[in-house]
Amino acid sequence: MRRRRDRNRQNWWQAIKWLSIAGIFVAIGFAAHQTGTQLARADVERLSQRLLRSEANLRDLEQRNERLQSELNAARAAQAALQRRYDTEVPRGPVADLMAQLRGRMEAGLTTQRLAQVLDHAGAVERCGGPAVSRRFRIGIGPRGADDDTTTFAEGMIRVSAQAPVTAADPAQAAEVTIAGLGVAGGSRVRTGMPLEELLVLGNSELRLSVAPSGVPGFATASLTTCRPG
Repeated sequence: MRRRRDRNRQNWWQAIKWLSIAGIFVAIGFAAHQTGTQLARADVERLSQRLLRSEANLRDLEQRNERLQSELNAARAAQAALQRRYDTEVPRGPVADLMAQLRGRMEAGLTTQRLAQVLDHAGAVERCGGPAVSRRFRIGIGPRGADDDTTTFAEGMIRVSAQAPVTAADPAQAAEVTIAGLGVAGGSRVRTGMPLEELLVLGNSELRLSVAPSGVPGFATASLTTCRPG
């Protein structure tokens, strides 16, 4: 009987021991689960905070991009307006040449009142009377040219000459044509290549001078036509 009680007591202790061990493992597992849950929750919160910061940064970048795009559009509009103003107010081509001529004459002492009087009396040329006066002359080759590389009009008051380099394949295209005398802006003008046309102004009349290659190699032809207001 006693032996049976000892055996039962021993079985109880064994059971309690295993239950204790199982409890310890359960406690460890529960603690591990709680720790894992807390760590996971902390990771989720950390990722959520990072996501919120990323979204805030993205909104900030989008706002900055909108401001930069707006500034870029404003800069482009200002540039376009400045280009339109430049195109409108800054003379080009013949108008620029005329402004340069006017500036030179004013620096030489010509008053704005005198210029205004000339413009008031200027009119469109509508009638060119009489046949053109033509002269044929030699195109000078090289720096020394030739004795007959100049022709004149109006009793020598208008002179036309042409000079081409020795190496020119086409003297007419490479020639420097000098026009000097009455009606020439600045008294003399040099232009390169033929054919060309030049307008000479004498009072209220216009002299239209054209210079072109003639039918004879090495020669050019200058023609002068007088035009007056109709």
